Amino acid sequence: MKNTAIILAAGLGKRFRGAAASGKVKNRVLKQFLNINGKPVFLWSVEAFSSIKSFKQIIVAVPSNMLKSLSLKYKRRKANLVFTLGGDERFDSVKNALSVVENDTNFIAVHDAARPLVSKKDILAVLKSAEKTGAAIAVEKMKDTIKLVSDVYIKNGEYVLKTLDRAVLRNAQTPQIFESNLLKRAYFKKISDAVTDDSQLVEGLKVKVSVVETRFPNFKITTKQDFKLASALFAFQSRISK
Repeated sequence: MKNTAIILAAGLGKRFRGAAASGKVKNRVLKQFLNINGKPVFLWSVEAFSSIKSFKQIIVAVPSNMLKSLSLKYKRRKANLVFTLGGDERFDSVKNALSVVENDTNFIAVHDAARPLVSKKDILAVLKSAEKTGAAIAVEKMKDTIKLVSDVYIKNGEYVLKTLDRAVLRNAQTPQIFESNLLKRAYFKKISDAVTDDSQLVEGLKVKVSVVETRFPNFKITTKQDFKLASALFAFQSRISK
């Protein structure tokens, strides 16, 4: 079995507004390259996939201005690590990464670099499901009551149309793992602005995507509060592993 992981690390993180040198926004460090517990955020995901023998190739999509420096920095450290040019949008980054996926790859995992807490056990669980069905994604059970609201603004604001059954609702996470040719076929089609993840593209091919509930924290760092929580969890894991 030969698998590839695509790690998306090209996002601008507009909601995060990460650390900035001298207070200048143009010099701010993107969240996926900030250090967390001694390593850049993106590197935690790289190491999680690298710890699984079947992942022979790790492709990281990064901003154009960082492509050369990151390639030089990590080329000798990890032989299976490849940096590629990220795109303006998530799907552009995946397309660019797919162009360098080795032809004999069996399965491709797509993962957000902003989910550094992803565990080896959860990756393996999603992979095992994908091997059976051709397509599988990590999900999390909904904990809150979910309201469907009107999309029409009225005088007093939005209003509730319906309360949804959270028992059948899941938060989609990554990794999302697909049989290699299946994911490539999904990317041959035109991508609508309404599509938000790779699973939705594959679903568009009338393929059933299996779901695997994550057993360990796997949230996406979107805000500074998320970053602080992830830092605390890494620090805790470090203490208990000693």
